[in-house]
Amino acid sequence: MDFMISHFCDEQNHQPLYKTRKQSISETGPTLLSSSLPTDDCFDSDTENRLPPETELGNIEYKAKLVNPTNSRIQHLITQMKWRLREGQGEAIYEIGVEDGGAMSGLTDEELRSSLGTLKTMAQALGASMVVLTEKDVTVKLSNIRRTVVEVLVRKVPESQQFIEVRLAVVGGCDVGKSTLCGVLTQGCLDDGNGKARLGIFRFPHEVRTGKTSSVCNDVIGFDNRGKLVNYAQNSLEEMVEKSSKLLTLIDLAGDAKYQKTTIHGLTGYTPHFACLVVAADRGITWATREHLGLIAALNIPMFVLITKMDLVDRQGLNKIIKDVSALVSKAGMVAREKRVKTKRDAVQGAQELCVGSIVPILAVSSVTGEGFRYLRTLLNCLSTAGTAESRLQLVGLPVYFTIEELYNVPHVGQIVGGMLAEGQLHEGADVLVGPMKDGSFEKVTVGSIRRSRQAVGCVNPGEAASVSLNLPDGVTLRRGMVLSGIDYQPPVCFEFSANLLLLCHTTKYICVGFQATVFIGSVCTTATITYINDADCLRPGKWAVVRMCFAYQPEVIREGSPIILRQGKTKGMGEVLKVFPSTQ
Repeated sequence: MDFMISHFCDEQNHQPLYKTRKQSISETGPTLLSSSLPTDDCFDSDTENRLPPETELGNIEYKAKLVNPTNSRIQHLITQMKWRLREGQGEAIYEIGVEDGGAMSGLTDEELRSSLGTLKTMAQALGASMVVLTEKDVTVKLSNIRRTVVEVLVRKVPESQQFIEVRLAVVGGCDVGKSTLCGVLTQGCLDDGNGKARLGIFRFPHEVRTGKTSSVCNDVIGFDNRGKLVNYAQNSLEEMVEKSSKLLTLIDLAGDAKYQKTTIHGLTGYTPHFACLVVAADRGITWATREHLGLIAALNIPMFVLITKMDLVDRQGLNKIIKDVSALVSKAGMVAREKRVKTKRDAVQGAQELCVGSIVPILAVSSVTGEGFRYLRTLLNCLSTAGTAESRLQLVGLPVYFTIEELYNVPHVGQIVGGMLAEGQLHEGADVLVGPMKDGSFEKVTVGSIRRSRQAVGCVNPGEAASVSLNLPDGVTLRRGMVLSGIDYQPPVCFEFSANLLLLCHTTKYICVGFQATVFIGSVCTTATITYINDADCLRPGKWAVVRMCFAYQPEVIREGSPIILRQGKTKGMGEVLKVFPSTQ
């Protein structure tokens, strides 16, 4: 936690660190970005010929060879592939030519053709697709027999889903190129150096005028069975959903300090699977970089670092930025890759490491020249959501628990709520409870239509985002932070809760009982008052303490174990909800 204290605040007076740098602007003209740009050389030059040992859990499978298997062996391999696909929620990575211990023994050309043919037979038996991601030459020196290791992506959309969904939060300071990056990915056209690519991402006129995101902007890109990027370049959203087996939602968050509340809500309420921390090569690490890295670490979100505007610095300057980022990530208790991602194999391995949360990959791109985007696309294509098959099955069997993040009123349709289903299955036409109201009660409502990425669906599974129309009784007003629950299960509501809290920085030396601040707990964003501090009369910066807090206005539904972010002006804290005290009302 030394990182949290030293980088959120100045160690002497506990003041936030704010830095500004002048931004350079490139005058390069716009260029068409094709999703089928030529890939890197098929054989990556790499000195390491060993991978980590294979594990029984997860979606990565090692195979030394798959040459002429018997029928019984084929059936066993198909069952094994089915298990890996379940573990990866529809995706599996096969390392062909790799021993179980991780040694890259490689295959001859004939063995490779036979092994890929066997793998194709296995995939076809399950109705899955397969595509070779990378090939690596591991020929022994002085040998005239070439030996190769290949990485293969096997993908099959689960029967209960239309597509595989991954949510990626894009965070970073203002003017680092977050919205431009999202625009390049979604529109398929490179930037002109003046922010042209980001115009389709903004939601409000003032964002277009200022060039700064002030809201949570969601957009979607897809990948088909062959791993090819599907975007808006030649497709409508409906066509994207139809062509894609995997959809990746880009959650573009604000970087300006005055919109920090919106940024925190985007990280806590939208439950991203991964986070992309954007750093501009010409600006380097700023206060926002430290701030957002601290939030990502506090919420325990797997992340990678993307350095933008690499065309504005030379190789020496880029290496310095990578070194500074690696040092900053290490202070956050994470481990950064020793070298930035430069090949497709690096990108695939970076995605695998990111999915298990062990390593932080670092990439560099230019939204003007397009350099580095092929590796970024490979990494995004290989991202797989966490969680074992058993845990997902357990969540399906629980009562419905849907958190409300957004509210819409559509003419001739009525009240629409957007949010995330954490537990259970939400079906069209089902009766559910919505609340809590100001008095802590819940109201019975009926689910109308359900849509995911504008596509009508019959039900929603745990971990999926959706928009749901509700038939509300007269006089019922909804707000962000409410939940939908099963008709037979009303979640406990509370005014008070206890939390293990670390005060990161404050304007004075301590905080006493009675202090009020804004707290972020999942989709809940409201004011709470500290009513008790355990074993102390005050809360001091840099110290953990168990505190009891009370919501100021109305009861809320929160859960034990949820991360909590506390903010009030320059006061910042983080921690975990320990216990919820149900309301007696």
